[in-house]
Amino acid sequence: MFCQNCGKKMPNDSMFCPECGTKQEAETEVKQAVQNGPSKYCSNCGAKMPADSRFCPECRTRQEDVGELPRIKQTNNIKSKNVTMENLSPEEQEKIKKRNKIIGLSFAIAIGICVIIGIISSVIKPSINLNKYLTITFEGYDTVGKAVVKFDNEQFEKDYEKKLSAISKKKSPRLSKYKSEEVYMDALFESYDTRTASGKFLSNCVSGAIEKTSGLSNGDVVTYTWECDDEYALSTYGYKLKYEDVKYTVEGLEEAEAFDPFEGIEIVFSGIAPNGSASIEGEPKANAAKDLRFDLDNYDGLSVGDTVMVTASMYYDDPVEYCIENYGMIPSPLTKQYKVEGLDSYVSSNSEISTDSLDEMKQQAEDVFNAHVADNWGEDETLKSFAYIGNYLLTNKNNDDYWNSHNVLYLVYKAQVKDEYSNGVERYNETNDIYWYIAYYDLLVNTDGITTVEISNYRTPGDRFTIDSGINSGWWSTKSWYYYGYQTLDELYQTVVTRNSDTYNHEDSVDESVAEYVTEDEEDEDFIVGEDGIIFPNSSEEVIGSAEIESLTDEELRYAINELYAKHGYIFKDDELKAYYEKYNWYDPSIKSDDFSMDMFNDVEKENVETMQKERDSRN
Repeated sequence: MFCQNCGKKMPNDSMFCPECGTKQEAETEVKQAVQNGPSKYCSNCGAKMPADSRFCPECRTRQEDVGELPRIKQTNNIKSKNVTMENLSPEEQEKIKKRNKIIGLSFAIAIGICVIIGIISSVIKPSINLNKYLTITFEGYDTVGKAVVKFDNEQFEKDYEKKLSAISKKKSPRLSKYKSEEVYMDALFESYDTRTASGKFLSNCVSGAIEKTSGLSNGDVVTYTWECDDEYALSTYGYKLKYEDVKYTVEGLEEAEAFDPFEGIEIVFSGIAPNGSASIEGEPKANAAKDLRFDLDNYDGLSVGDTVMVTASMYYDDPVEYCIENYGMIPSPLTKQYKVEGLDSYVSSNSEISTDSLDEMKQQAEDVFNAHVADNWGEDETLKSFAYIGNYLLTNKNNDDYWNSHNVLYLVYKAQVKDEYSNGVERYNETNDIYWYIAYYDLLVNTDGITTVEISNYRTPGDRFTIDSGINSGWWSTKSWYYYGYQTLDELYQTVVTRNSDTYNHEDSVDESVAEYVTEDEEDEDFIVGEDGIIFPNSSEEVIGSAEIESLTDEELRYAINELYAKHGYIFKDDELKAYYEKYNWYDPSIKSDDFSMDMFNDVEKENVETMQKERDSRN
């Protein structure tokens, strides 16, 4: 319904107009009310409209062309008067009071909300959640996986480009004041465009990194850490950055087949310890290893028991990544350790000298001395004994000394010579001592414990001394004999050990007490064993018991060993042995010492010879 006074629309059940307060008559329905001025009211809805309008601007109803409607005058049924609270009933007054309270309270609340919003907006800034745009995935193969970090620049631009662009336009002087337009592009955001407002925002304010991007295995945990300029983002752009570091567990990496790149590679050791050398030989068996290079960490200065490390690598690429990318296989391991073996080493102790090698050197020593006696002694000189009494082993103090030998072994002997001379008036008949040596150089021992020595590389004393009989042998001289060697063991020791003490350490195993001494009673005593001069007649057919061998004297033991050689026709270089066996018809000297071989003995003879030689050596 419409007010009968002002024409405004009002609730159908209301008795008073909410605009002018005019009380309405219930039986009267006003379609149109006219106030002062050239206007008219819609015949349908009663809305005020221009007088010359054909259509209502509110309900669009076409109007009849009736001109301006006359103002409705008050009748007895419609009374115009001012409505006050006094004119209203108590119920109506209470309704109006409640309505006014509600309107006032609503207005107060609205004002309060506006104030709070204003305060909050001045204190609380809008935020940007960076974690929303961050994703990390993993790719590749287990143990060499890679982390792929992505920031959704496209979505970030959609969300904030307009907002940040507006801020940038308003604050462009301030932006250029704090940050350069040329910004460093973090690898994480390499796809954004710094010409855009969102791109510049990321460049100026946002950065981050993951602790490990490669060499990953399933189950590894990696952390992405943000590194942002919160102050600049807030003061310049008005945004608070919201983010938190994130931990990711590596998963989904493929399992690549592993292969041994060292299969087919051989490390060869050569030379003599402690100056051995190593070299790499062969080719890797796996096709995926063909492009790898192999390097040794140590090539020389090696001894048995040392270790060397070989590394598989590439000049410019990571070998694991290269093999996975090109062959889908992982080389494992990339390093391999090898133990140095198979090298000969220089003898450093008497314990390293094998019995066979020592016997060989001792045999040559006897041959050399006997040859010297045969070539240089006269009829008035007779060798009565020649005994091995031990050795001096000298080892170089400096392994890098290339001027001197690494070791020298001096085999020391005590010889006794009977010198006889008579001028018809006086007679000299004495047995004299000679201390003599033979030296061998750079003895080697291999990993099997076998000693080798260059037997032809030896030295004997160059010093000599004189035995003077004191018997006149002519007008101006007495009878004398010259012998290479030394009259005392101390003189020999001073020459070979003391003089070399600056260069060599030494090991002494010489014991003069084991030497054979010839007494005056023994000089003319013939050594009688049997009618045929044989100690063990069955030594070629029967194994001799150790008790029988141990019961022999040193001289008997010597003949027992040599009679086995004599049975095979060995030609002795020792004149005494040669003369002794030539007395018997069974001895047929037919094989020179250089042509003789232990293979000429049968198994029983070999065993007997070895047993007796060991007994002889044990006494020394």
